[in-house]
Amino acid sequence: MAKRKKTCVIIGYGDQGKSWHNAIRNHPDWELIGVVDTNTELLENLKILSKGELDQDNGCISIEEFVNLNGKPDMAIIATPINTHHGLAREVMELDINPIVEKNMASTLVQGKQMVQMALDKPHLCTAVGTQYRYGTMRWTAKRFFQDMVGPDKEMGELAMIDWQDYSYRGEKRWGWRRFLPEIYIEDMSVHWFDCIRYITEMEFTQVQASSFIAKGKNWYGSTTVMAILGLAKPEDFNDRHKWAWMHFIGDWGRAGPNNQKFEFYFSKGQAKLTTQWGIETLKCIDPNDSRKVEEDGYLPQPDVENLGTNFQGQEIILEMMSRGIDSGGQKQPGTNFCEAFKSFAVSMGCIESSFTGRAVFIPDYWKHLLK
Repeated sequence: MAKRKKTCVIIGYGDQGKSWHNAIRNHPDWELIGVVDTNTELLENLKILSKGELDQDNGCISIEEFVNLNGKPDMAIIATPINTHHGLAREVMELDINPIVEKNMASTLVQGKQMVQMALDKPHLCTAVGTQYRYGTMRWTAKRFFQDMVGPDKEMGELAMIDWQDYSYRGEKRWGWRRFLPEIYIEDMSVHWFDCIRYITEMEFTQVQASSFIAKGKNWYGSTTVMAILGLAKPEDFNDRHKWAWMHFIGDWGRAGPNNQKFEFYFSKGQAKLTTQWGIETLKCIDPNDSRKVEEDGYLPQPDVENLGTNFQGQEIILEMMSRGIDSGGQKQPGTNFCEAFKSFAVSMGCIESSFTGRAVFIPDYWKHLLK
């Protein structure tokens, strides 16, 4: 008997919704059966926008209407503006539909905590947040590098510092729904990088001290830039500052001129840099009496992200995890499930609080008594 394809509805068929549609096209387990959107003109033109895969009969203005007319899908992907994620996730989960929610998880800590509680109350459902950057070859290679080569008795020694700088394309990213975000970069982009660092290092952020601002000469609706110093530690070392590693983070959509990124790690026995072509470039200290003397080496790119036996990347990995999780009845949760994703989301909220108050924020306090 042929395996039944799992069904999916996309809520919010804008750029991100169409990106998820492309991922669904590439995954053999999934079939898109409908779109939910409040833009009725969009729904009337669904046949054109979906390249003939759907038509006007496959569109509804609410998930409840869709279920009443067409039955319940296996999954709903919520690709709407951030401030709507919490309410839509609740409506989807009350119908016992497995949700994927685009990042950022929510607009406030309270909303995020309520989403976590919904996931805890419905363990048979699988949940995920669309922080798919962690599931690229570069970040997977970095994670494997840390597992193989980083530690007190390993080749690179212990992690000491990270220098992570992202001066990205800005352009129209500030327009559309983003113009309503007071912290454009923090709310929309930074969570990807915080999630990647947690994924790569298998450590949690402890303290954050941050400033966000609008770069001079930029007529933006919200902040273009965040600069932050963050601590990282294993949970058992949260209260032992001597064992923390530290991260210098700059995220920016406001600088004029060429774009560039810098992803560098500093260890007790050398340095490493993430590259797009060559995996990890390393500089290993070869003289215990003079740390300036190094040997150039490298760590080759690692295929098969997450060892799933696929060639998937990004969103397709999340779809694969969601498919397997549904088959398990919720026993196997996607790697970016609500409980996991909240810890990355919390860092972005800590940056905002620190910038407003001028004080350092201890991130684990946000999820104390809620998560382990």
